[in-house]
Amino acid sequence: MTGDRSERDPYLNHWADHAADKTLRAHPDAKRIVVAAGITPSGVVHIGNFREVITVDLVARALADRGVDVRFIYSWDDFDVLRKVPKDAPEQEMLTESLGKSIADVPDPWGTHDSYAAHNIARFEDSIGPLGIEPEFIRQHAMYRAGKYADGIRAALQNAGKIRDLINAAREATGARTRIADDWLPLAGFCSTCGKDDLGFSYDGDWTVSVHCNACGHDEAVDLRKGGNLKLPWRVDWPMRWGYEQVAFEPGGKDHSSAGGSYDTAKGIVRDVYSWSAPQYVGYDFVSAKGQGGKLSSSKGGVVDVTTCLEVYEPEVLRWLFAGYRPNTEFAISFDLDVIKLYEDYDRAVRLAHEAEDGGKKDKKRQTARRVLELASVSPRKIVPGSTAPTLIAFRHLSTVLQTYDGDIRGTADYFVNSGELPEADRARFEARAQCVWNWVERYAPEDFRYRIRTEAVTREVPEAQRGPLQSLVEILEADPNATEASIGEKMKALSQSGVDMKAFFPVVYDLLLGRDRGPKMSTLLAIMTPARALPLLRPSL
Repeated sequence: MTGDRSERDPYLNHWADHAADKTLRAHPDAKRIVVAAGITPSGVVHIGNFREVITVDLVARALADRGVDVRFIYSWDDFDVLRKVPKDAPEQEMLTESLGKSIADVPDPWGTHDSYAAHNIARFEDSIGPLGIEPEFIRQHAMYRAGKYADGIRAALQNAGKIRDLINAAREATGARTRIADDWLPLAGFCSTCGKDDLGFSYDGDWTVSVHCNACGHDEAVDLRKGGNLKLPWRVDWPMRWGYEQVAFEPGGKDHSSAGGSYDTAKGIVRDVYSWSAPQYVGYDFVSAKGQGGKLSSSKGGVVDVTTCLEVYEPEVLRWLFAGYRPNTEFAISFDLDVIKLYEDYDRAVRLAHEAEDGGKKDKKRQTARRVLELASVSPRKIVPGSTAPTLIAFRHLSTVLQTYDGDIRGTADYFVNSGELPEADRARFEARAQCVWNWVERYAPEDFRYRIRTEAVTREVPEAQRGPLQSLVEILEADPNATEASIGEKMKALSQSGVDMKAFFPVVYDLLLGRDRGPKMSTLLAIMTPARALPLLRPSL
């Protein structure tokens, strides 16, 4: 979608579209719009952190749909200090000894990357590839050490009083009594000898900073133009980079969005020190993992990351889940039976989005579903009203068939293709969903939801009242080797109408087939198994 940026297309109705509109109005003459995200890789980059990058990606998509040239940058704040050791990380002693150092300089406790930060970075970058998210990644330790931000650091030092006043004013507005000292300098960093962050500074007013390490006593003079181990503290670093990259949109977490928080002070700093306007902003709320509650924390260990989510959620379904909530809405990622409902909701949205519009009240719902799905797609696409929706086999039904096939995804696909439920052209997508379903069954489904077909028959003493119905069921299956769910269902109905107590009879059959007293719908189970597989398990007990 191209054309005049100022034109408002009512079709573009998502919250990301509204954010894109505000961004364009704030920068009407920009030839390129820069959108930004970032995180400190001080532990596993969890699904809560993912909310920032998906928020920016959705706005970048909305801007691109208006024909805008978009630069999407993702800053790895790997020049931050290691302050906590995640409880589930290996090499606890080594990591504890590294507290106070830059995470870019802490060895990788897993031994697979050149640093602790690099390990966490690689894990996250690899995980978002399947989601179609491809930002330009920037490693902040490399930028600082290369001297890229020398002008920005110098500007902060020369305006230290102004920055101090802005931060103190923000603190006072929130009722805080503590103030920054009059001799405070907006500097942080690491000792070039011991690597620790316990430093004192003095500034000559130009390019040189004198540094004293309180940990090891090392003294040195640092020329900012040559880079090195000095950096700006977070509240100053953030607006400095806004000005350096000319960022037009960037969201922030709930903790940064409060009155007097990082964003509030950064707005004044970027305006008064770096001659740039604060980017358009949305605050996003926490994402939790159902059962854990509260804000996810890498330092606690055991957090849920994107890779874990993609074991159960198809990439587009995961994107759709985030796209469907406004950023300021808290929600939880579920791995229990809620997964089934979420897939049902997604499938319903897909069908709705592909429906033709008829001028009625339902059109608005169709348009909303369509726009959310377009933004949720892994590769950008337009959904045409009235077009054919992809074939999506329901999660619950698929789990039944897949378990009956003992997790054989290809065999399960063949079953649905041969039954006419799945076009061959949709096989690849089906198999991707089937893998997610099987992962869920194996790792997360409640125990009473799981079952396996017996591999060997057992012989049971069947109660007299159930022997006749069991004989009838065997005869039904013997008479029709290609029995369908519908035909078996009709025969079951006839048995019930003849006076058979199905509540007493079904547990007998489930036991012979599954080794338990309950299972999926009987007619469905027998049809999927086929009489050829069911009969050898039923006959020995007659």
